[in-house]
Amino acid sequence: MNHYILIWSVCTFVETRVQEEINLEELALQTGFSLAHVRDIFRQNTGKSLSHYIQERKIANAAQELLYTDQKIIDIAMRYGFSGRTVFSRVFRRYTGYTPSQFRLEQPLLTRIRLCAGVFGVGLPGITEASAHCHKQGKTDAAECTVNCAPK
Repeated sequence: MNHYILIWSVCTFVETRVQEEINLEELALQTGFSLAHVRDIFRQNTGKSLSHYIQERKIANAAQELLYTDQKIIDIAMRYGFSGRTVFSRVFRRYTGYTPSQFRLEQPLLTRIRLCAGVFGVGLPGITEASAHCHKQGKTDAAECTVNCAPK
């Protein structure tokens, strides 16, 4: 079964609320499925958990703010729902390989990625998620691969 619309709904829901606390029960209500079903379908189709995806989107958007604003790191961390600078730095480093201060200093290139059809967002430095996911699945044909949230 093709779950394209469900995956698209999740991606747009998260991207429009990335600076807020994301209410997963509200997501389930909007999709019309149970939260357990949404999580299962999302993982099956994207290769990552819903919580991982949400955190990744928060970090990617925070990374853009680090590069293009002069806001304090703690203010950016709080805006994206992190409890403090230490937690934010640890999670940020896990996703980018940099601390927020190093990231701002070195200014690595951020890319624009396709999250799902018609929805684009900030991509983090390093290998693309699509190539990593396709490699993990053992797929070489681009038509078989998942690009971030949606099948190509």
